[in-house]
Amino acid sequence: MTRRLRWLKTGTAYCETQRTVDRQFLLKPSKETRNIVGACAGRALKKYPVKLFWLDVNINHKHVGRAALSDSAEHLENLFRFDQLFNSLVTRELNRIYDREGPLFSTRNRTHEATDDSALEQQLFYAVTNVVKDGLVDRVSHWEGVSSYNQLATGQVDTYTYIDRTAWHRAGGRHSKKPPEAFTKTVTLELSPLPEWEHMSPGKRQAHFRREVRCQESAFREVREREGRTAMGRKKLAKVDPRDRPKTSKPKTRQPVCHSSTFDYYASNLWMGGFWNVGFPSGSIRPPPLRVCT
Repeated sequence: MTRRLRWLKTGTAYCETQRTVDRQFLLKPSKETRNIVGACAGRALKKYPVKLFWLDVNINHKHVGRAALSDSAEHLENLFRFDQLFNSLVTRELNRIYDREGPLFSTRNRTHEATDDSALEQQLFYAVTNVVKDGLVDRVSHWEGVSSYNQLATGQVDTYTYIDRTAWHRAGGRHSKKPPEAFTKTVTLELSPLPEWEHMSPGKRQAHFRREVRCQESAFREVREREGRTAMGRKKLAKVDPRDRPKTSKPKTRQPVCHSSTFDYYASNLWMGGFWNVGFPSGSIRPPPLRVCT
């Protein structure tokens, strides 16, 4: 099967999802996994800066929204470099605590462009409230895994700790008398506001975010009540085996070409109407002309 082409556009935001191997619960929420994932993201963001709009980790997949800092080739390349370093660090650290080997994520990430500000905002709220939609917790604030909720709702920047194993090995590693914990460092993970929110004050952004999250939480709660389901909650989540996976198989769905809040395809509609000279957006493919013999 062929893979979709990847083309990084300037001034464009991208939404990403990626699942673990066999959909295992390797990202199970806990204080340890939260600190590991958050620290790895902070380290990757520090080395390869990007505009990170959100980072939300479900029990077996992650959601990331990001954009390049500028139109320079270096900043566009950072979008890939950030993913590579983040996935590598998370895999090594989680493999260490789970005593496992091999990749953590099953396939490369599913990255889609958000064509407008409204679509980008919709994807942000989808990522943040995904754990509520899946019935893992009743409220996003109850989630103990990595979530953008706290920072976007209160403005408090999250801080994480990690062991600088590179510095430990340079100091002699196991042959030195210093334990790895002596090389513990801290890193922050600061999110960027959505382009549509940049003109708003921090207080208004946070109030708007909390209000929309509450609306979606209420809607998901009503759906669960109609279906006779309840959220798992923290106690049940604590008993989940990280190597377990969902009992039901995931239905295969077609990947969207992009995320958009409108169905109005201006150039395509004109082409279908017989205006053959209409200009198509950069990067798109103009349909070939068809001639019918009668």
